[in-house]
Amino acid sequence: MKFEGLNAIALLEGVKGVLALLVAVGVNALAGQDLYQLTEQMIRQWSLSPSNHYLALFLNLLEKLTRQSLTWVTLLAFLYASFRFVMAYGLWNKLRWTEWFAFISGSLYIPFELYAISQTPSLVNFSILAFNLMVVTYLYWVLKRGARP
Repeated sequence: MKFEGLNAIALLEGVKGVLALLVAVGVNALAGQDLYQLTEQMIRQWSLSPSNHYLALFLNLLEKLTRQSLTWVTLLAFLYASFRFVMAYGLWNKLRWTEWFAFISGSLYIPFELYAISQTPSLVNFSILAFNLMVVTYLYWVLKRGARP
């Protein structure tokens, strides 16, 4: 059986892994800097409103960050990247357990995506849900088609 869609999902998993690695590297690169001051500079440069609710929450979070919490963020980003790379490898090579794992983990996001839509209905939130539903439906089809009688 040939499942080209699995290769596309594997590539997506690989991209998620690369993004997680970039987060880990970025956090380490910024570890010695005053993140609060750096963020305030970016807000001014990009002409963002400092009274924005989400920016205020983000600035509040930055005030609470410590070197230890940055270490945890880096560690979690590396673990997440490793997980995504294993998933990408398994899906690319059509390993059955990764197909099941991708289906289950993708399905777990659906309630959170529905909650996000209920809180903030937006094109982005609807698009994320629609894309995830397509992936989960495809994975279900792959699992069903590959099932042994």
